[in-house]
This record gives sequence, C-alpha cells and structure tokens, in this order.
Amino acid sequence: MKKIYAYLLLMLPIAWACSEKDNMDPVGNWEISNPVLTAPAANTTVTLDENEPDGVTRFEWQPSITSNKFIVQYTLVLVPAGSTDYDHPIMAVTPANAGKDTWVAPAASDIDYALWAACYPAGAEVKLQWVVIGKAIEKKAIESRDITFKRFETEYVPTTLFLTGDATEAGSDVTKAIPFRALVDHDGNQTGVFELYTHLNKGATFFFRDQADAHSRKMGGADGKLACGGAELATADSAEYQITVDVKNNTYALLKIDRWSLVGDAVEGGWGGDVPLAYVGNSVWEKEVTFYQPYDGAGFVLRANGDWGYLLKRVKGTGTANNKGGKLIMESEGNATGIEFEDIPGTTGLHKVTVSLTAAGYTYALTKIEAIVETIIGKTANMTADAVSGNFPIKNTDIPAELYLLEDGQSILTFTKTGNLFESKKFVALQASKTYTLNSKADGSGTVYDGDDDGIITVDHDQAYQISVDFDAKLLNWKHYNMKLFHWDENGGGWDQRQELVMTYTHPYIYDVTGDLTAGYASKFNSPWDVQFGTASMALSGTMDNGGPNYFGIASTGTYKAHIVVSDDYTTADYSFVKQ
Repeated sequence: MKKIYAYLLLMLPIAWACSEKDNMDPVGNWEISNPVLTAPAANTTVTLDENEPDGVTRFEWQPSITSNKFIVQYTLVLVPAGSTDYDHPIMAVTPANAGKDTWVAPAASDIDYALWAACYPAGAEVKLQWVVIGKAIEKKAIESRDITFKRFETEYVPTTLFLTGDATEAGSDVTKAIPFRALVDHDGNQTGVFELYTHLNKGATFFFRDQADAHSRKMGGADGKLACGGAELATADSAEYQITVDVKNNTYALLKIDRWSLVGDAVEGGWGGDVPLAYVGNSVWEKEVTFYQPYDGAGFVLRANGDWGYLLKRVKGTGTANNKGGKLIMESEGNATGIEFEDIPGTTGLHKVTVSLTAAGYTYALTKIEAIVETIIGKTANMTADAVSGNFPIKNTDIPAELYLLEDGQSILTFTKTGNLFESKKFVALQASKTYTLNSKADGSGTVYDGDDDGIITVDHDQAYQISVDFDAKLLNWKHYNMKLFHWDENGGGWDQRQELVMTYTHPYIYDVTGDLTAGYASKFNSPWDVQFGTASMALSGTMDNGGPNYFGIASTGTYKAHIVVSDDYTTADYSFVKQ
C-alpha cells in the first residue's frame, strides 16, 4: 500500500505538467474575426454641406471577436477607391474609449479638409473606401466599403502656411516647419498671401504645407506656379530669401536678400550710406551699429538690397517706452493697407540692432552697448612702431587744480597744467608689475580720476611714457619711443641698405641690442625721427646728444652689444659698445 501511494505521489506532478502544457496556446495561436460594417451602406454618396460644416457622417460596425478575448482597438481610414495603402490614408480617425468604440462621426469640415489636402478640387465627387482596421496585439482584421463624398462647392483657403524640407533652417521634420506671416487687407481680412524671410540651402529641396503636420496639404510647383502635390523646389544659391506665396492665385516668388541695411542721418553715411546687418538665423538680422544725432529727429529706415522699393519703417504708435523698439512694416504694405508708418527714430552711441522678421510680427530693437573702457597705458595693436601712442576716455571731468600720478600709492609725477590740459613734460618710467592712479593730491587723499572700478590704471609693458590728461577732449593720452641702432656705409652711399637693429627696453630708461657691426660704418640710435642720438667722439662709451652727428667709433668689425641709458627727456643718452 505504501508503494502504491508513493507511486501515485510521483505521477501527480507529471500529470499536472501535461495538463498545463495542453492549455498554454503558443503565441499567435488564436483568431480574430473581421469587423462587420453596418453604416453607411455600400456605395453611399455623401454630399458635404458647407452650410453645415459641423454636420457629421457616422460610421458604424460590429466588433471583431478574438478567440482568447483579447481587447480589440479600431481605426477608421479613408483611402482612394481600390487602394490598400492604409498606412498613408487621406484621413484617419480613432474611436473614443481608447479606440475601443465601434463608431466614429467626423465632421463635414474635417472630411472636406482631408479631401482638399489630398488635392481634390472643390465640388468634386471623390470615390473612396472607408476601412475599419481592428487590431489586437499583433494581429489585424480589416473590412472596407466603397463610399463617395462630394466636396464643398467653395474652395478651402488655408489660413496658415509653413515651410519645410532639407533646404530649410528647420530641416525635413514637418513638426518643426517654419511658419509664414499671413498678410491682411485694409479691413484686416486675410488675403491668402503669405510672406517669410529665411535662409535656404542649395543642393536640397523645400516645399510648403498649410499645417506643420504630415496629413496637411503639400504644395510645390515650378516657374512660380504653385501646385498641390507639385515638385519640391530648390534654389541656385545658399542665401537669405523673401518667399511670397499666394494660395488663392496659386503662385509663389523668391527674392534673394543680399542684405538688410540701415540708411539715414542717424547712421554713418546718412541717406547716401548703407550700414548692412548680418543674418543670424531664424529670420533675424543683427549688428552693432554706432548711431549719431546730427540734429533733433534724425532717423533711419531699413532697406533691402540697396533698393528704395523695399523699405521697412516703424508702425506709428508702436514705439517702446524708451523709443528704441517697435513694430515694422514694409512701406508698400503700409500704403496698401492704410497702416500709418514713420522713419525709425535714431539714438546716439553704440547699439546692437536686432531686426526680427518672423511670423509673430516684424519688429526691431536697439540695445545699448555699454563700452568697456580699458584704462591701460601702452596697450596697442602695433607695439613695435617707432613712436607708439594711444589713449582712453576719462569719465571724471571735474577739472582739478593739480594732478598727480601715483605708483603703488606713491607720487612719481606732477603734471604741468596748461588750461584744462595736464602734461608730463618728461618721460616717466612705468612698470607692468605696478598699479597706478591719477589723484588730485600727491598723497592720494584727493579725488581719483578714472581707472577701473577701483580707480586703477594698469600698464601693458615696461617703458618710458609721456602722459597727458586732456579734460576738454576727455582723454588720457600716452606715448613712448622704441629705439633702433642704425648702422650703414656712409662713404659707400649705403643708407638705403642700412641695418636697423631693434633694441630691447629694460626698466628704467635702458635699451640694449646685440648685432654684427662693420668697422668704419656710421651708427646712430634712432626713433625716427624724433630721437637721433649721435656723437663726434670715437670712444666706445660716453654720452650722445639727440641730434648729434653720426658715430664712427667702430674700428674693428665684429659682434657688439650696444647699450644706452636715455635721459627722461630724451635729450641725451649714455652709451657703450662692448665687443662680444
């Protein structure tokens, strides 16, 4: 008995396993029946009534049945008669209840729009199939019927337009298509004309859609003629363009925009000038521009391609609170619509000009550029020039009785005052490692004049500088000399073949250079032509005078280190030549 019981226990799992396997249907081993279409009846003709655009056409069907009770979800599509391409329908509708209801009722306006988007003309009778697709997991069940729709008698006119395609700034993703601006008439009604300023790339194509949606109407064409489903368009040049599309008359036009420019008395060149902006993308042009105010009311306009027929002006009454922004309108559009416009008011100083010509509206803005004044003595783009000079603005124009230059808090220069000009009559040796301030008191307790936010003036490189502060011109001016050793064959007429050995400055007032010199040749230390140190002495060391005679003291050809220490007014220089 125990053996029989043990045997039965052993066999139970085997029997259970066999029963479970029989009840586990393999994936796909189940059926789904086709939906049964009930309304409309086959070959029904539906006349879409434009007077009742919200009227519906109700489509109904009996549900598909799955052998395993899986949930079925449905989609209704409209396709051309005889078509089996259900992935690209003229129209697709998902029933309510997450697609589980067995009916849909699209509005007449929605069906008519779908037929228009598919390029069927107004009033056309369009033979279609209405198709119900039932889907459960990976299986589909499909049933279809013929139906005819007659479109509205009045042609649909889109109220929006978009640009898309690989040639555009947004690329081929239709959901990122670029919107056009719709033009309106004198009464504010849309004209069917759309305008866009954008960049197009050559070697690729573009086209138009009335919506940023793949089920919208695709429009292309050729030779300025717009056509539903027409060929995609291309340009010969990569450039900015004005694109104009008339969807009522089915035309399009492209105007290449070489530049948008500012012209007028408020900018350089006046009304005979042309200050171009730079395209920065997304229908926006920008540039930093200096504005002038030669008289009250001086203004400007925006002109395309230097053509007076393409002018943007400000819409009257739209100026911003600071009068540096507002809405823009093409002069020709303003004349056509009765919208009043005016020249754009100018301003003064450096501003960033932003012109935005997007679908949201044409606008401009002037943004003040706060110039960063670098209070640096010696900073220049040409540091190796013979006489190097420069300046920077001074802000504090309260003229002091006295003015001093302080180095690390200690006075090193008392300026000489002549009217409102303060000058250093001599050259003062400054160092890049030190900090400098201008002060009305020698001990630094007076008024600080300019410098950075902390009143500091920096020095770009060690040199002996002559400095002046001009309170009338509101400038600090500086100058220094670079010295060279000129060496040439005086008797052989070799001036034009002279050597010019550039000397190196070392603080304070020292210049050195090492080079090959020839016996009997003339020499002079020059910073042409303000400084010309020379001497009649033949000694290899001594003192030279500014304006002295040519030096002939090199008696032996060889390599020499030439060394001078100049006086702080550059009238004399102690010199030496040491053969290496």
